[in-house]
Amino acid sequence: MALRDVCEAIVAKREVTPADVLALRREVFGEIAVTQAEVEALFVVDEGTERQSREWREFFIEALTDWLVRQQEPLGYVTDAQADWLIARVKADGRLRDGTEVEIVVRVLELADAAPASLAAFGLSLVTRAVVENDGIVTADEVARLRRLVFAPSGPGRLAVSREEAEALFALNDATRGAANDPSWTDFFMRAVANAVTASAGWVAPDRQEALRRERWLADLDDGIGQGMIDRFGQMPSGLNFGNVPYLSRVIAWGLKQPRAEDVFPDRLAETTRATATSAPVDQAEARWLIDRIGRDGQFDDNERALIAFLKEIAPTTDAALRPLIEQLDA
Repeated sequence: MALRDVCEAIVAKREVTPADVLALRREVFGEIAVTQAEVEALFVVDEGTERQSREWREFFIEALTDWLVRQQEPLGYVTDAQADWLIARVKADGRLRDGTEVEIVVRVLELADAAPASLAAFGLSLVTRAVVENDGIVTADEVARLRRLVFAPSGPGRLAVSREEAEALFALNDATRGAANDPSWTDFFMRAVANAVTASAGWVAPDRQEALRRERWLADLDDGIGQGMIDRFGQMPSGLNFGNVPYLSRVIAWGLKQPRAEDVFPDRLAETTRATATSAPVDQAEARWLIDRIGRDGQFDDNERALIAFLKEIAPTTDAALRPLIEQLDA
């Protein structure tokens, strides 16, 4: 009730001041956990005010990301339902608030361990829309935001660029052809698309059920690392009483069971070497995708020429199907 009263008073005057943010912060974080009802109320404030302080934007983004990323088990996993809710909520009033709503999507993808691919695709669509509404020009700020999106740890490419993301970048390039775009757009475009066809997939978080299983194992004194300590020492070491220092005991016990670094490193190095060897060349499927995508509108722009030149430099062992296109754009 108190939060609703505060929000209604703010909307009535159409402005969020630093003092208002302090009052909202007390209500929302007063009991630590952020609830869906609270973030719904904050969306009403964001949509119902015309003048917003910098403190409001910071608080709004903090509260939303806290609920989406840190309030569900396992921590760091955004569920399909949460992603659908956020997408629907941002779309609800038909307006694009670049300072808050776009940033929320980007920040969630950066902070989460795993999130539905639909959320990353929605984030790219928001940035594209912001470009269109900004006279069709890709600014340096938008390039920075695109970089954060496509390389977000929870995005579909997991620190690499996915085919879907590369398609979105091509579409944005087509839409802004001939515009006075920031020079950083060309560099980002060619490197991001090249990454999509030459880089191996990035780290992939375990699925949500597996993450839950690991958390429960960690907390289980009978089957988890508590039992591992007993198995290792025959009894619980003195001074490491689980009732007194549960977290420290678990961490120490877990560490004692891990293999030595010198035993792990050769396998990790061999795995990295294999991934690099198989991912660097542009294979036939990737070459055919590039040929179809670059020539789709019958025109070749400077960004596409830069992409082909860059691929020629970093991946000389490309599939033969790409050679005619390279020669054509080199001419």
